[in-house]
Amino acid sequence: MYSHLPAQGTTATIAHCKAQDLAIVDRLIEPQTIVHFLEFALGQGPLPNGTQPTVIRMKPEEISSIQTNFPPGSNGHSILDRVMTRIGSEEDGKRLCLIGKNIQFLKRRLWEGVIPMTQQRWQEKQLDQPEHFDFACQHLSAVIAVFQYLNEPTVRNYLCSTFNLIYDHWTELDTLLNQARAEKGEERINVAALWTMYMAALFEMMTERAHRWVIVNVNALRTPLMNTLIEYRPVDESAGPDQFQWKLTDSLHMLSQIGADADYTIMIPMDGFKGYTIPKRTGPKGLLTEDCYKRGKAYHDRLKLLTREYIYRGIVESNSSGLGGHRRENSGRSYHESGVAQIQGQAQLRLETRGPPVEPIPREPWITSSEKMIKASLEKNKDEKFGMAVYRLTYGQTEAEWTAFVKKLDAHVSDWGKGQTGSSAIKPNLKLHWFDGNDLGIPENDIDAAKKHFNSTMNKDEDPENPQLQTRAFFAIDSASYASYVTNLYGPSTPTVIPGDFTGFLLAVDPDFDPEDGIERPDESPEYIGQMRVLGSLIWSDLYSLFSAQAVQLEDFWPLAMEHPNQVYVGPTVPWQLYGWRHQSQMRWLLIRELVNDWKRKMGQQPELPHPPVPVQETEPTAVPFPHAPVPEPASTTAVPPTSVPEPQQPELPRPNQNNIPVSLEAANPPEENPHVDTALRSYMLNDFRRYLRANGQDVQAAMATELLSLQPGEQPDGERMRRLADEEQQRQEQRRRDGLPPNDEDRGEYQPECPLQ
Repeated sequence: MYSHLPAQGTTATIAHCKAQDLAIVDRLIEPQTIVHFLEFALGQGPLPNGTQPTVIRMKPEEISSIQTNFPPGSNGHSILDRVMTRIGSEEDGKRLCLIGKNIQFLKRRLWEGVIPMTQQRWQEKQLDQPEHFDFACQHLSAVIAVFQYLNEPTVRNYLCSTFNLIYDHWTELDTLLNQARAEKGEERINVAALWTMYMAALFEMMTERAHRWVIVNVNALRTPLMNTLIEYRPVDESAGPDQFQWKLTDSLHMLSQIGADADYTIMIPMDGFKGYTIPKRTGPKGLLTEDCYKRGKAYHDRLKLLTREYIYRGIVESNSSGLGGHRRENSGRSYHESGVAQIQGQAQLRLETRGPPVEPIPREPWITSSEKMIKASLEKNKDEKFGMAVYRLTYGQTEAEWTAFVKKLDAHVSDWGKGQTGSSAIKPNLKLHWFDGNDLGIPENDIDAAKKHFNSTMNKDEDPENPQLQTRAFFAIDSASYASYVTNLYGPSTPTVIPGDFTGFLLAVDPDFDPEDGIERPDESPEYIGQMRVLGSLIWSDLYSLFSAQAVQLEDFWPLAMEHPNQVYVGPTVPWQLYGWRHQSQMRWLLIRELVNDWKRKMGQQPELPHPPVPVQETEPTAVPFPHAPVPEPASTTAVPPTSVPEPQQPELPRPNQNNIPVSLEAANPPEENPHVDTALRSYMLNDFRRYLRANGQDVQAAMATELLSLQPGEQPDGERMRRLADEEQQRQEQRRRDGLPPNDEDRGEYQPECPLQ
């Protein structure tokens, strides 16, 4: 029924193509597209690129024809039913694809014109910093991987076939509508032509926004590298490039490859789409082909030629200005000039391949529709409020503590929108609307009671004080959410992760989730329990935007959060990011193993490896990326030296389950058990693990770690003393909470353990 379509990818995207460890059924035309198209066809909205063409639209009374008319050969199905069946269903699954969640989720996001990441989030993740260059490159190349998937020959044919089959159904509708219009003497309508117009505008908006986002960030990353390249002076310029210059030029080469891949890949040619007239285009023939692989070859051949031309021009200009004699072929200036020549050639080739950029920048469609909805609602009720509901479900704070927390939360939540064109038009109206669970009689941390209240409140549409809140999810502030903003309990534990992925979060709750019924496709969101943590800075740019576009449910975000060490949704994920998370989870599992085995040794028992929890999923091991950005195939003949760094092999690391305990230990290739663990390393591991246990409220386990730390050589652990330590720990934490102090002294920031092996 489904086709798993693995793509080989390019040097920049191979890591994404290999990381298909959670397969998702992909409907090539997103189901919500039909709803949005009908809004346009009825004159209730613009095209996805924001334009309003002067064409004949459907009348509201004609919409019933889509649902009630059954053309010959329809087997009792309405036109709308047949259209939705073509999108992808059990009845017609011939054109469904099976693709990894990392690509499918980003494709769904880009389909609605939602950029992968706002500028604020980019900076929060510190992707503009040199130490996170590899992470930044993978986030950029992930966008290219989506369009490589869509340009795969089989996928492209499936997309075109699905479009054409739907076009035929709209043609059937045209016959019915025009018969009725002819009887009334009204103008004819062409819904099929509207469909072609709409999808062409959608592809334009989708590709233009995605391409612009990639190129803007490529340029931003390249600027400081180019400046450093020309300013840096090696100790001995005559000795050739030193290690730092190798690193700079490798990084520039990677950005050049990403930019090139974006230019010829981020497009959806509509050759063969019914009703579409291919515009007359000029330029090299190979750049205009619908075959992505042929476009790529033509692009790189052309780029080599243009780069040589610009290098030659640079040499001529240097000689004419009297600077040619001072130019060394292996100097920073030489490398800089070669890089500039390639940038110039790429800029010219970009125009030849894609034409001039679309101006003005198309808005994200959800912003356009949200602005329209807000304006219409405010005309009826000037006091109308919009946004999402949030419940306070933790009550142990003083008024001053809670006020300080809300201030931090609001600052984090409201920091969004840069790069999302038009966001300023709706940003002032989108707010979090608070419900105090204590005032409502909801027990502390009782999510089910909050869900019951939310569902009953949102059904009271006649209540004028009820704001227009998003109903696909609401938020709760439980004790963990509160601690994520006022303590450092949920921060990163290893240097292999990005600190920006460990900021404050809220608990998002699915109000419609029933544990007994589960979800429709549990294999695509394994272990989903109807709630998940979400970074505060992603509420509007990620959750609300995709909810408003009717593109996702809360369960669709879960696969991107389940491998995070604290199981938090932090936006689209990339393989190198997952590697760091799995590494941190591996460390936790190794600490648990050391703790249990040390306990067994003290009890005179043979150390054994504890049984890991049930794995999240049964899949082949993920091919994790290497720790340096891969170097692309040469795109031009420049003075940039090639890389000589081999690809180190990285092991597969375990994944956490719902309780933050790593699984799939066998894949981590742990070292053999050593009964003589170094004392300093053991103390370090137990101290760090005790801190983690306290942070997660596991007082008994933390008491075990405390007991083991206090033991003298040859001394046996005392079970009664451990129970007493656990009781004392609970009392101590309760008193510290009443006193307004963090749960542990270590949370003040003084605790800076250093691994004794460093």
